Amino acid sequence: MTPSDFEAWSVTEPDGEVTVFLRGELDLPAGGRARQALLGAISRGGGHLVVDVSQLTFIDAAGVRGLMTAQLAAEAAGQPMRVVGAQGIVATVLSLLQFIDADDSPLPAQPPAGRGAST
Repeated sequence: MTPSDFEAWSVTEPDGEVTVFLRGELDLPAGGRARQALLGAISRGGGHLVVDVSQLTFIDAAGVRGLMTAQLAAEAAGQPMRVVGAQGIVATVLSLLQFIDADDSPLPAQPPAGRGAST
């Protein structure tokens, strides 16, 4: 996946909750765009910030740093931030760093493609 394949977009609910969706590989080349999307959502104010990572296929240290920067900014703005939908290697990395609690994810776990998945 190339940096241009990374996408970040947000949706604001009527109650003020903002969900930022991240798709693709969150690595050094994509980190700036992810950070911009997250900080932009925080600056718009509102209620809670939800970061949906269910469509991320990879995350590295730069991606984790972007999430941590956003979490600190959200806390400073008085907006709770929660990361949801982590799967596969993304869930492993975020769980190991105690950034997420896998038990709190509201999205069902998906088996890795090609590994025991039946249709």
